[in-house]
Amino acid sequence: MKDQCVPELSARLEWVLPDVACITLARGAELNTLTLEMVADLDAALKEAKEKSARVVIVTGEGRAFCSGAHIRYFTDPSSELAGKPERIGRVYVKAILDTFAKLREGSFISIAAINGFAFGGGYELALACDFRLMARSARIGLTETRLGAVPGGGGVQLLAKMVGRAKAIEMILLAEPWSAEQALAAGLVTSVHDDNQLADAAVALARRLLVCSPAALAVAKRAIYACETAGEGEADEIAIVAVERAAASADWNEGMAAFREKRTPSFAVPVNASS
Repeated sequence: MKDQCVPELSARLEWVLPDVACITLARGAELNTLTLEMVADLDAALKEAKEKSARVVIVTGEGRAFCSGAHIRYFTDPSSELAGKPERIGRVYVKAILDTFAKLREGSFISIAAINGFAFGGGYELALACDFRLMARSARIGLTETRLGAVPGGGGVQLLAKMVGRAKAIEMILLAEPWSAEQALAAGLVTSVHDDNQLADAAVALARRLLVCSPAALAVAKRAIYACETAGEGEADEIAIVAVERAAASADWNEGMAAFREKRTPSFAVPVNASS
């Protein structure tokens, strides 16, 4: 009896360094559109990275696209369970996307989007959910939903203005035009731009820079930054105080201070389930 075929994952996880996981969206022939299967596989890959205490997670795409956004056939195919059903589109499809993308912001690992090709709509919203965005010179990004009568609800209307201000968010979302790598960098939409054949190496190089820092301090600082975005001035100060206290209570704090005193490079250990 032949073994049953195991379905190929649409989001593939591999370890490029001992503490650095790379998740590749692997439906390149379909430009890595966000099918529900893709979202579920991405969710599972992020869960695995967390459980195995990844310190950095790189997200990239296979083929010509990073991620070209929503799987439009869900909305145009009469046989689809989403077609013509606005509430299911929002509460089932968009909610699944948001829940998965949130794992990138909420995880203790640092996330890097390596935008290797087209990143439109939900594809750029996936990049927005990451802590860093590196972009290939030939790639294009855009929140192009309004040209199809849609709205960028997978993170665009929620996150973009916080990153680059209301004026740029209005420009990007309401005009719905593609942006080049140079335009994106000038507007603060991406962290850096690289020649296409150097993007993967640039993402790993950035990961190596992050590995020098305390994983405990990175996790606490990241959470504090996101929490402060919606906090008032006094509340933000309290978030910062608690963050410092958490860091000071960690083994990494003791190691960092000892290394400073002894004029050596600190050696930070990753605790089991550090990202929980």
